[in-house]
Amino acid sequence: MIDRITKNEQRLDSIMLSIKSLEEALINFKSNKKNIALVNKYYGSNNWFKDKDAFEKNEISNVKAGVLSEDAVWNMNEDINDLITEMKAIIVNYSNKNKY
Repeated sequence: MIDRITKNEQRLDSIMLSIKSLEEALINFKSNKKNIALVNKYYGSNNWFKDKDAFEKNEISNVKAGVLSEDAVWNMNEDINDLITEMKAIIVNYSNKNKY
């Protein structure tokens, strides 16, 4: 009996840690909503093309410029879509069961 209680207490502790981590991650992600919109607006804009051209001509140096790559913003959006898909699956899985 004590072993059963201990195992379930450990499970509960693990779950509570997961919930806390997820809550913090969601808060962090939601706080970047404006940044996501601004990066998407910049990507492919006239300024982006000018900046990319200048960077490729080495007119700009000593700056981290992943945002000028062909894939970085696209990958960011794909990652967001993958997370949305995963969250939807979790919602469907948990909402279809009364006791999860």
